[in-house]
Amino acid sequence: MSAPPEFCAWAPWWTSNQRRRFLDLVESVVQVRFGQHTVDEADGTVAVERMDCVLGLSNLAQTCRASEPDDWRLIIYNHVARLDDFAPEILAERLGDYERIQPDLRVRVVSAQHLCHIDAVLDPLPLGLFACLSVDLDGAASPVDRSYFEDWGVEHAEVMAIALANTLMAEPLAPVEAEELSGQFRVLSGDSLFVSGHLLDFARTVPDVGPQGAVVTIPAAHTVMVCPVETDEQFVDHSASMMAASYIRYLAGPNSVSPNALWWRPGHPLAGFARLDNQSFELVAPEPFRSQLLAGCRGD
Repeated sequence: MSAPPEFCAWAPWWTSNQRRRFLDLVESVVQVRFGQHTVDEADGTVAVERMDCVLGLSNLAQTCRASEPDDWRLIIYNHVARLDDFAPEILAERLGDYERIQPDLRVRVVSAQHLCHIDAVLDPLPLGLFACLSVDLDGAASPVDRSYFEDWGVEHAEVMAIALANTLMAEPLAPVEAEELSGQFRVLSGDSLFVSGHLLDFARTVPDVGPQGAVVTIPAAHTVMVCPVETDEQFVDHSASMMAASYIRYLAGPNSVSPNALWWRPGHPLAGFARLDNQSFELVAPEPFRSQLLAGCRGD
């Protein structure tokens, strides 16, 4: 590899030497397990020739960052070994039979970084997010490539509806009890990478939220944060606190999704609320909601 850049967006907390140690371990494990490979340090990926796939390293790096360096090799090995589930012949067998794969279909909310190396089946959402058709591979999440979907001969809307129904039924999203958050905002969590799909039918999850809905963030795949909307100064404070807490979770990971905030309302499409992915805060809520919020900030 060439000399490492001083800063990499996929691992901004590490120095170049720390990142090199991590990548050396990744290369060592991948070489032993799969052979020929190519690491792209700028993008944070490793391409495995024999598997015809590209593995993103950002989530793995987040996991290692939270662990002792002596444990990194085992963590990396366990992560890389999951590539066996993504072998072309295995995917072709499982995804080639639509009737067989139906129970394993899921919907996952992801950002563009999860879709760089695949022609995924998806529906766009605000602020750089997507509802991505995925399949549960024994706990691992794989986007469904359009080549498989086209062979199924099924309408896009039908497949997404089936995948969403599976997600709502099989991937519960439950409140995290946190006394200090009482009355401010809620943190919801689940055990799988697919729980963010609840956002597409959120009325089931937050039936007590009023007609103005809630500001929602998905800092990581297992976490959804919710602040019910009230157009007053208290809501401004509470939503700001939630977005700050969400941003910290997004940076820490693992399985980071987005620092941005959406506006969810019953019976309405999702809308953008605030953009934070450019390392600054930009209120993007639609009018007249934005004017009401600004008035609340001023105490009008």
